[in-house]
Amino acid sequence: MLALHLDPAPRLDPDTPEPTPGPGEAVVALRLAGVCDTDLPLARGYLGSRSQLVLAQGSDSLLDIGAGAILALSAWVGSRPGDENHPFGHGRAEPIGALVTAVLAGVLAFEVLRSAIGALLLGEEALMDRWVAAVLGGKFVLKLGLWGLIRRVRANHSGAALHALVVDTRNDLVACSSSLVGFALARSGAGWADGALAIPVAFFIAWGGLGLARENLRYLMGEAPEEAVLDELRSAAAAVPGVLHVGRLRAQYAGPTLQVDVCILVPAGQRVEEAHDVSVAVQRALEADERVELAFVHVDTELDGEHH
Repeated sequence: MLALHLDPAPRLDPDTPEPTPGPGEAVVALRLAGVCDTDLPLARGYLGSRSQLVLAQGSDSLLDIGAGAILALSAWVGSRPGDENHPFGHGRAEPIGALVTAVLAGVLAFEVLRSAIGALLLGEEALMDRWVAAVLGGKFVLKLGLWGLIRRVRANHSGAALHALVVDTRNDLVACSSSLVGFALARSGAGWADGALAIPVAFFIAWGGLGLARENLRYLMGEAPEEAVLDELRSAAAAVPGVLHVGRLRAQYAGPTLQVDVCILVPAGQRVEEAHDVSVAVQRALEADERVELAFVHVDTELDGEHH
């Protein structure tokens, strides 16, 4: 029968004896099989060479597929307008997707680190052939092209999902560069370099995931923006004609954008319609900032130095 053997290297053997099932076992007849394209570089590179750097890159490619699907879904959900159950929109979907991506990065980094340390302790050395160079070099070229594309897109768009993709692509480029250096060292006779350089790659993947988690937890927990952002919002409100003073101004992240609550002072005795027009102008001025999704404006009056 035709069989695929993976040890010590992938090979097809048409003369493999048919297996005889033992007690409690069964032979399954395979009629159709599919192979994920991500598995092909792993089969050609890692299974053929036992390279820890190729394993790290294959794991990172797996993360790319999962993260890409999660971020695309979260960006789509986050762009949906508000509805009866979500009157303020679905903006929190993007940081949730980025947070899931961060968790996946941590899991894969741990697996790569565990495998690399095991290879170093056991003294395993990789077989660095042309397939390893093709896998690492090809991924580097693809990621470099993707990096250029994302930078152009990011010039006109923002969002937690896009930022997560930027971080992931940057990490990929650094990891690929490290892997290519490890390949060159291993080919020159330093067999330990393969496992040793896979360790910083694992830490770099984990560090990128940690940064994503830390940033997007801010969005989910409703953290206030930096004081400089608050000062800019106060200045925008104060610049509206009819505003005597900007009192309390608070802001919090509701997803990747801000919700702002501000109290303004208008002259005492001003007609209700005029005060309303001023509050609407302040609201529009604040919401004109791309960082602000919603602004709530409270109107107060000033009489003899007191607020009423």
